[in-house]
Amino acid sequence: MIDFGDARFRDRLQEALSAHQGFAQETRWFDGSILLEADESRCWLKVYRGRIIETLDAVPPFGSTFRLRGSRQAWQELACGERRFADLIMPGQRRFANDPSLAGADAAAPARIAIEGNLLEAMRVYEALFHLADCVVQIAK
Repeated sequence: MIDFGDARFRDRLQEALSAHQGFAQETRWFDGSILLEADESRCWLKVYRGRIIETLDAVPPFGSTFRLRGSRQAWQELACGERRFADLIMPGQRRFANDPSLAGADAAAPARIAIEGNLLEAMRVYEALFHLADCVVQIAK
């Protein structure tokens, strides 16, 4: 289960990200912070030159560079493999099993996990977000 507020979860996430070569490579020139939110549960990650140097369960007074905000259900769908990270961060409807006519297709439906804050910085480390999601899935099992 994903509980960003749990110190053990944050420690395991920090370990997984520290060992992930792709995450280190994609964030090697990043100096900022990423906030993960699942409803009221939070994990603030301070990233400096490819490493997580600090984690917190709350947002410090100076905030975060950007955040990934979603419901617990959305993060659980990622963790159990029901949805892919790319599907969760992109707006629109993608499930049409009960709607073969695509009448319910709605490109305006919001993303289930929203990227908010400094979008320029978020896009600079966009690939790293996929590695981060992989690590969340890995430790949620």
